[in-house]
Amino acid sequence: MMRPVVLVIAGHDPTGGAGIQADIEAIHAAGGHAVTLITALTVQDTNGVRSFSLTPAKILMQQAEVLLADIHPQAIKLGMLGHPDTVGVVKTVLNALPGIPLVLDPVLAGNLSGKLSDASLPQALLALLPRTTLLTPNSVELDQLLQGRTLNHLFEQGVDHVLITGGHRPGPTLINELHNAHGCLWRSEITRIPGEFHGSGCTLASACAIGLAQGLSIPEAVQRAQHYTTATLERAYSPGRGQYLPWR
Repeated sequence: MMRPVVLVIAGHDPTGGAGIQADIEAIHAAGGHAVTLITALTVQDTNGVRSFSLTPAKILMQQAEVLLADIHPQAIKLGMLGHPDTVGVVKTVLNALPGIPLVLDPVLAGNLSGKLSDASLPQALLALLPRTTLLTPNSVELDQLLQGRTLNHLFEQGVDHVLITGGHRPGPTLINELHNAHGCLWRSEITRIPGEFHGSGCTLASACAIGLAQGLSIPEAVQRAQHYTTATLERAYSPGRGQYLPWR
């Protein structure tokens, strides 16, 4: 039996809590197979990000060309891109894969201290929105993308659906909302699980991507991914001295 393939383009997190490892684990847990292009190496632990170093655009493009000549994905998941130069490579890759569902997790504001993107990245990401099936920003990332504009701005740029995650908002209830150009399609209210977690956004976005690769509708993929991600946080563990990691 063939496993659906998800192409993941994202950064590496040495803790294994977020980034490429989180993506692989979430996709595998749902019965898929992840093929990966690593955009950056990061210097971080469970307490915070120190720095990152981008994969040269030329190497990233060569990896993509060789990989995609051999394996055809059923969905694409984008995580940490880090810099507009990487966005340029991703645009070229996407042009070679028309019609394939794309989940974009705009890694601009994570739970850890430290930056994982260049200041010009939010503007550069707008170029990917016409190809984006599902955008999964947290509330801070959404503000950076909108720059004071309404949510409708993203749909005008070509996004199909936006899943707004509420983990950065205060309060005892975590609220996630799925929107399209016509309004809110689905709203989830979950009692907040105590603790600080590293990798929940990567887990959720990758779980959505494998759902789309398996042929689920966007609402079905999002709801299944939400249920799965919540379960990984309920089982979360702490291998280091900082944040908890999802048990995928």
